[in-house]
Amino acid sequence: MQHRRDIEGLRAIAVLIVVAYHAGIPGWGGGFIGVDVFFVISGFLITSLLIKERESDGRIALLTFYARRIRRLLPISSVVAVVSVVGALAILPSTTFSSLGTDVVAAAGFFVNMLFAIRGTDYLAGDTDPSVIQHYWSLAVEEQFYLIWPGLIALVTIGAQQVRRRITPVIITVISGSFAASVVLSPTAPTWSYFGLHTRAFELGVGALLAVQWPLVERWGQSTRAALSWAGLIGIGFSIPLAAGVDYFPGWVAAIPVLATAAAIAGGDTTDRGAQLLLRRRPLQWVGEHSYSLYLWHWPVLVLGAGLVGRTLGWSETIAAIALTFALSALGFTLIEHPLRRSPRLIQRPALNYSLGASLVGVTALVGVGVSQYQPQASTGVVAEAPSLSTSTTTTVAADTTFAAPDSSASTNDSATSTPTSTTLPPLVDNRDAEPLAAILAALDNTVLPENVRPDVYNAVNDTSTLYDTNCHQFMTPALAEGCVFGDTDGEFTIGLIGDSHAAQWFAAINTIAISNEWRLIAHTQGGCPLLDVVTWNRGADAVFSHCASWRDAVIDDLQQEGVDVVIVSQHWGLLDASTREAVPASVWERDLPTLFDRLRSVDIEPVLFLDSPDPYGSVPACAVSHKTDLTSCEPGMLRNTERSVREVATSIADEMSVGVIDPHVWLCVDVSPDDDSDTTRCPVVVGDILIYRDSHHLSNTFVEWFTPVISAELVDWITAQ
Repeated sequence: MQHRRDIEGLRAIAVLIVVAYHAGIPGWGGGFIGVDVFFVISGFLITSLLIKERESDGRIALLTFYARRIRRLLPISSVVAVVSVVGALAILPSTTFSSLGTDVVAAAGFFVNMLFAIRGTDYLAGDTDPSVIQHYWSLAVEEQFYLIWPGLIALVTIGAQQVRRRITPVIITVISGSFAASVVLSPTAPTWSYFGLHTRAFELGVGALLAVQWPLVERWGQSTRAALSWAGLIGIGFSIPLAAGVDYFPGWVAAIPVLATAAAIAGGDTTDRGAQLLLRRRPLQWVGEHSYSLYLWHWPVLVLGAGLVGRTLGWSETIAAIALTFALSALGFTLIEHPLRRSPRLIQRPALNYSLGASLVGVTALVGVGVSQYQPQASTGVVAEAPSLSTSTTTTVAADTTFAAPDSSASTNDSATSTPTSTTLPPLVDNRDAEPLAAILAALDNTVLPENVRPDVYNAVNDTSTLYDTNCHQFMTPALAEGCVFGDTDGEFTIGLIGDSHAAQWFAAINTIAISNEWRLIAHTQGGCPLLDVVTWNRGADAVFSHCASWRDAVIDDLQQEGVDVVIVSQHWGLLDASTREAVPASVWERDLPTLFDRLRSVDIEPVLFLDSPDPYGSVPACAVSHKTDLTSCEPGMLRNTERSVREVATSIADEMSVGVIDPHVWLCVDVSPDDDSDTTRCPVVVGDILIYRDSHHLSNTFVEWFTPVISAELVDWITAQ
């Protein structure tokens, strides 16, 4: 097929859009549509080759076709995967190796998109760092398409005199079925729809249909095609902000960048008045030629760069990472991609391509298996005892609650044993005057990781409550789950628990308390979804969470319908604003938290605010493995500026509106030098034999279960008085 400079330019635009999106450049929140542009291009080019071969030779040489695919795709993708693994072993925590190894095996087998779809339906997907090869999902979709499409065309066109006429209804059927699946399934199964071939096939199919109908397109006038090409580029640009604001993708919205790309391709490469004037520019031609390498390298460079500095990359670091991406892409293209793709020996000997492909797949898969089994030894020789727990007898109840007066017949001569006739207790739940737990004080002196620590550091991320085994802790789902009734389901008094995963972490304690006191519990939580009216971006899912608004409204409606009397609300301070990818600022809390409290009270639901738990700077299990004899390195340090501001704003609003407050910091942290002006607060990460944190910002369920009596002592009397 003749080289198309316009398509090379479109490739450049597609990859630049994706890189800008992943780099977090403001205004490019819908940059993931660059992948859709690639899909249309692939469908067009592959189908063009297959149809022309069938028309000219009367057959489709499938073995030769797949030999070309092997040379084109596997060498550089295998190298990038292996290099990424090496970088991860050097930079990322060992607790990520198991899942990374699984990802690499799945990528080698071309089903990593299915793995990410399964993982995406799991709450943990939004709580963990993304895989260094997460972007390989789109390669898997294309490879799955390639496994089916050539054989389908060859089969359908057997004996056909008019090959294009014979295949057109089949392509239209594929497009229609896949697009219908995208529209219908995206709202209810967003992750499977995002990663699946069944909802992406229409994108490749549109490119294929354009290829089949190309003789007709060539008869269109030059002015028409020029206008189409410009309209296509404008449509691609329009799709970026459009996609950034949708609740799910692909859905119907994906049709916009898909049709826009088809229009741009239809413009051709011959007119001097179309978008080709831009697409033929030398810089875009270079980027387009290197687009496959750029796509492969950019993501691991960004992820490993963030892992190296231990935080989100700053702008200068992001620019350096992108520059490194271009350098690696040029190197990989020059040394690997181009030489093997054009190798006369490989072109002349198709069987040799299969040997090469099998070797690359096998080596990559073996690397993945090895990494998945690699767990550095965490032995320290220390065995710890289970921590003891005592709770204070000071609890708070409602303002109108009084102790009953003593029987009038009782003796009043002994003043030491007399009881006052009425005692009004503090009006709100408020633990901010409480003392740190004795076990936490003792933990300050224990800086070595116990060998018998619970949960095990390599499996700590899975130490979650039973709420995560239900559909009531949701992820990337706009519709509210039904049947989320826990506690004593026949109880007459009903409490609620709502928020993101930082609310869900308290479920084990709240559910146990509800059962003990014969209360119903309505629990609705969703990973990464704020209770504030703000759109967030989730780093683990690499997605804008615009679906949270409809879910949040449904939560409050359900609380009202279920007759909830008291609801515990909690949200991670560090959810990222979609527009900036920085933590939601305190000003948004100041704007939206009163609205939330007022809305709950307007339907006779009394809120209790659980402030966020201490927030370590990185994964505690990973740090504990690396610093087995110095756990102080893993402790949450000084409050971040936004974290401190959010805490101050939230407590101030709660006080002004007379909302109860529970602050876990009071129990879990100790100011070791209270007379010092600097922040000398310490928050241990292990208490006795219990690992307090399961990742970088969630409490482990083992700890929460142990901690339940403390929460109970603070809440029960006050809730009972309602």
